[in-house]
Amino acid sequence: MDWVLIASLFWKFSLGLLLLALTALAGYMCATLGSLRNSLNSIRNTLNSAEHIVNHELGELLSDVDKTVKEVNKELPALLQHLNGLTASLQGISETELQPTAHNIREMSAVLNQSLQELESLVQKASQFSGETLEQAEFFRNQLAHSLADIVSLWQGIKAGWENFRASHAQDAPEAEETDG
Repeated sequence: MDWVLIASLFWKFSLGLLLLALTALAGYMCATLGSLRNSLNSIRNTLNSAEHIVNHELGELLSDVDKTVKEVNKELPALLQHLNGLTASLQGISETELQPTAHNIREMSAVLNQSLQELESLVQKASQFSGETLEQAEFFRNQLAHSLADIVSLWQGIKAGWENFRASHAQDAPEAEETDG
């Protein structure tokens, strides 16, 4: 049997196996990229939902609270002025009736202050949630960058291996022709 024919068949068989392996690798890479794409779409949808909730719901709540606080602030000086006049009038009439009214006003102020503190706590929690959401998005973005870098490195390795294989095969082919001739 002719050695050139055997070498040619061996080379073609090896090349065929290599191409099958590369095809399987390409299929795996496509499936992995599809999975990454689905993950990114899921993250994007989650971020859009969180942004909508934060912007829409919390924005309306803060707007309503701001309006309420402004209205209370507008009417509070007038209320205090009337209260001072009433206090002077009631002090002349009856000290015993004024003290319970003042006590109720202090309780209302304490409740209002407590409500404002709770609202401030809610706003801080919403801000913290937004920050954590951004941190998670950055984490997933970094994970994707590492995966893409691994894919690029793998491709460069395959490409360099293929070029070395072609170069060594190109050198072996002229030597085989010289020994046959």
